[in-house]
Amino acid sequence: MKIAVVTGAARGIGRSIALRLAKEGYAIAASDVLTEQVNETAELVRQSGNKALALTVDVSKEEQVKKMFEQVVAELGGVDLLVNNAGVIARSHIVDTTAEDFDWVIGINLKGAFLCIKHSAPIMRQRGGGVIVNISSLHAFATLPNLSIYAASKAGLVGLTRAAALDLGVWNIRVVAVCPSGVDTPMLRDKPTEEENIATLNRWKRASPIGLILQPEDVANLVAWLVSDQARGLTGVAIVIDAGVSADLQIRKIPT
Repeated sequence: MKIAVVTGAARGIGRSIALRLAKEGYAIAASDVLTEQVNETAELVRQSGNKALALTVDVSKEEQVKKMFEQVVAELGGVDLLVNNAGVIARSHIVDTTAEDFDWVIGINLKGAFLCIKHSAPIMRQRGGGVIVNISSLHAFATLPNLSIYAASKAGLVGLTRAAALDLGVWNIRVVAVCPSGVDTPMLRDKPTEEENIATLNRWKRASPIGLILQPEDVANLVAWLVSDQARGLTGVAIVIDAGVSADLQIRKIPT
């Protein structure tokens, strides 16, 4: 039995990844700060016939991350796969962005991924290797106004992916990044009114040459392939999944 740890698994992309990996036979350790919702994710995994563990964890806190992996080993037996999906966003002009905003976004999106890699890799080494998938973003390469620290965190995650792949390859651990554009998740649907949310989704669809707004399952399916032996030659790379949005130089017209 292979064991996957998925952070930010309470909803959206993280939940979809957890459920998709369960279909591939993984036992799932789902973590998030949203206790009730991450428990729901774990229960959905169990209903599919797989083992699941729900953990309330703030990935920006090293002691919590360390305890998370200790519990996963104790209750499930080890770690073969880590998906660093936990992420937050802050929207503001760069001069209006506070140091507290910076610490919060970087702490979860980048430091959290680093801490999870640090504490999972030795466990994977003991099991002969593994795979780490960092959920970055198209914003690592082409971003929008008022997203300075979010873009910085996601670009940093791509750099971390490349460096970690070099450090961990000798332990037979692959490290890849997945970079989605706008995905129909609660993070994208965070506007004050439903009318504004629908307008945002429609503009992402219009930015896609195939008229597609990505769903969480699209990202989950890519992750499932990347962690399989079919993708064994991929490490230290960032894979963009954006329905063609980055091919169009009108991306800046998409609202934040």
